Amino acid sequence: MNRAQNPRLAFWLLAPALTFVIVVGAFPVASQFVLSFAEFNLKFAEERGFVGFGNFAKLAADAVFWRDLWHTTYFTVVSVALELLFGLAAALLLNRIRFGRTAATSAVIMPWALPTVVAATMWSLILNDRIGLVNSVLSRVGLLREPIVWLGPKLAMTSVVIADVWKTTPFVAIILLAGLKSIPRQYYEAAALDGAGWWQSFRAVTLPLLRPFIAVALLFRVMDAFRIFDLIWILTGGASGTETVSVYIYKTLFRYADLGYGSAMTVALFAIVFVLSLGLVRFMKVAGETR
Repeated sequence: MNRAQNPRLAFWLLAPALTFVIVVGAFPVASQFVLSFAEFNLKFAEERGFVGFGNFAKLAADAVFWRDLWHTTYFTVVSVALELLFGLAAALLLNRIRFGRTAATSAVIMPWALPTVVAATMWSLILNDRIGLVNSVLSRVGLLREPIVWLGPKLAMTSVVIADVWKTTPFVAIILLAGLKSIPRQYYEAAALDGAGWWQSFRAVTLPLLRPFIAVALLFRVMDAFRIFDLIWILTGGASGTETVSVYIYKTLFRYADLGYGSAMTVALFAIVFVLSLGLVRFMKVAGETR
């Protein structure tokens, strides 16, 4: 076969996969952008048409959107910070285990392996103020007189964060454990010869060399947490101060059938996540260069 024909053959071989990616990925994204510039409500057929940046102007003045954006930011910052902290602790512990490491790692991964719907349903039962396991145990040991409404206005966001940290900390732990395995033992031996203790070795060797893996974990977790929907929807339905931007978008699109305004919020959320991902990718690049 002539070499000049190879690129053409490669194109035709890749064409089915490229077509699939365009149809499944690019077309829905493009349709959201188009709808974001239109007034398009399925309940009011006569009120449809091009409005330009009207939906985005409405979004800028929407107090509910900004409130939910604050909820989303708070949830992301708190949950990801705790997941990094506990994930690092779990990774360090697993890295030091000599016997039963496979069983211990499997046990740590188990919460992450559960589907989010299953985990959220389980936590909704555990935190139920009437029949929940937490209130039952606290009552039996004499630490509780009145049931605590864990999913009520005061503690709902805290409960959602706890459920998310339990569910996704294993993901962070596995990434950081892979990073710990990549650090040569010679570095620790050299640090020990210089008289460095565990804390000094952690600060001078482990943490700097683990920065690229921390950056990867941050990238995935921040992007995922900022789009949180299923866990919150099952636990609270967005009530009690837990409504995030994704929940608001869902209500706008499917409950109120406002495709135009819902698409504008989707584009705004996409832009926020995109900017965050660019910043985190930059951090990954810097972390990799300083390793």
